[in-house]
Amino acid sequence: PLGDLYKTQVWGLAKELGIPENIISKKPTADLWEGQTDEAELGFLYQDVDKLFFEMIDNALTNNELVKLGFDKDFVVNIRNRIRSNEFKRRLPLIAIIPRELRA
Repeated sequence: PLGDLYKTQVWGLAKELGIPENIISKKPTADLWEGQTDEAELGFLYQDVDKLFFEMIDNALTNNELVKLGFDKDFVVNIRNRIRSNEFKRRLPLIAIIPRELRA
C-alpha cells in the first residue's frame, strides 16, 4: 500500500514509473453503480483537496490560516470534519494476546 501519499502524488509516481496514461487518467471509483465516481460522490476534485491536505496536514495550518490562503471556508470545515470522523480507519485494530497456558 501507498500510505500517506495523496492521490496526485500517486498519479505523479505512476507517471514516473511509466504506467500507461489510460490507467492513470481513469477516474477513481468504487464501482457502486454505472457512472459512479469518487469525486462526484465526495463533491470535490482530488487535485483541490490534495492542495488543502498539504497545507492542512503537512504544514499544520489552522482553518483561519487556510482561508487566508484562499481556500473556501466551507470546504476547509467540511474536509477537517471528514478527517476527524474517519480517523478511526487509520488505526490498526487491537489484537488480543492469549497466554500460552490458556491456548487449546
